Amino acid sequence: MNTTPDNYRAALATTLEQDADAGYPRWVKEARSAALQKFLDEGFPHVKLENWRYTNLAPMAERIGVSVSESVRSNEPALPASDADAITLVFVNGLFSAKRSSLKSLPAGVVVGNLASQLENEDTDKLLSVVPGNSSLAQLNSAMVSDGAVLRIPDNIELPHAVHIVYSNTTAANVFPRVTVQLGRNAKATVIEHHISNGACVSAAVTNLECADGAQLCYQKLQEESAESYHVAVQNISLAKDSRCDIVNIDLGAAIGRNDLRILLQGSGAEAHINGLFLVDGARLTDNHLHLEHQAPHTSSRAHYAGVVANKGRGVFNGMIHVTQAAQKTDAALYNKNLLLTEGAEIDTKPELEIYADDVKCAHGSTTGQLDAGSLFYLRTRGVPEQAARNMLVQAFATEVVQQLATEALRNYVLNSVEQRLNEFGAVVEA
Repeated sequence: MNTTPDNYRAALATTLEQDADAGYPRWVKEARSAALQKFLDEGFPHVKLENWRYTNLAPMAERIGVSVSESVRSNEPALPASDADAITLVFVNGLFSAKRSSLKSLPAGVVVGNLASQLENEDTDKLLSVVPGNSSLAQLNSAMVSDGAVLRIPDNIELPHAVHIVYSNTTAANVFPRVTVQLGRNAKATVIEHHISNGACVSAAVTNLECADGAQLCYQKLQEESAESYHVAVQNISLAKDSRCDIVNIDLGAAIGRNDLRILLQGSGAEAHINGLFLVDGARLTDNHLHLEHQAPHTSSRAHYAGVVANKGRGVFNGMIHVTQAAQKTDAALYNKNLLLTEGAEIDTKPELEIYADDVKCAHGSTTGQLDAGSLFYLRTRGVPEQAARNMLVQAFATEVVQQLATEALRNYVLNSVEQRLNEFGAVVEA
């Protein structure tokens, strides 16, 4: 199938019909149409762009222009277990499933729900907006999104339950997930965004997170799409004065996985702590782009990404710390550590600093290597089989990131998933 503007316009027409049936106000149609036109003007990101030189989306572009019928909603993957006291929002092929979700009593003024139920009460610069500087994929998401998660916490409220958002996709689905989180002054919340699928599908996601003065957000994303799927994500986080965001991004699946995480530290005293983990094997590609922009004085950030690559897999990490002239007394550090488990595995890493202030403390670095031969020999002399010994060392490498997850249940789930992925690597035992 050739992806032409007509394909996208036809998909948008279907979306607009659904909007009309739902009784959405006129501004929704206008916002969608404008977003699609901007996407068509820019087109898909391509390898001639520096930030996309390693990620060829042409196979994805051929599949993403067709809307999904209800017939593909069957045979959805099993849902991951959530903590018993968590609020769970489940979306199947992009549509909210009330019967699979679990909502709880909430403090006054708190909103936790799905985007479609909020559109008639909102204006265009909130739920369907695109943050300036995002790739054209964010415009495509705004045009095509069917539903998404919305979380609003008023001033001085701490949400007593973690919010677990699950996007469950089936074969042939084209989905456009969106997550919008807005925390008021001194508000606190934990949000887990989880993507799973059981067959070839396309997911183009957008997450917008806003923290007002003094707010504290724990945001964690787990991507476990099938090995035939494509998953691209745009994540925007804005931090006001004295706010803090703790972020974990973990990628274990997808034929092509791409994360564009942009964090703006806009207020004095804002803090961001980021941890990332990606496991890649076969002919898969995972590409992480991180942009940390310090715009105010006395801001701080710490970023640590760990990559594990085997067989002919390819990992990409590009991290940028950008310090504006106004951001004096910035304290920032960015590190990327990688393991190559077999011949043919590849990692392309590029941590960067761009500093325009003269009173800062910034550092960056990257290391790439193999499993420590001495540690492997030690385990083998203790009777541990070679594959098990390798897996133990890789899990220890990954644990530094996994331990940053918010709950014990989620940590155990991810460690089990990592172990399963390592067992599927196959060629690792031959290295």
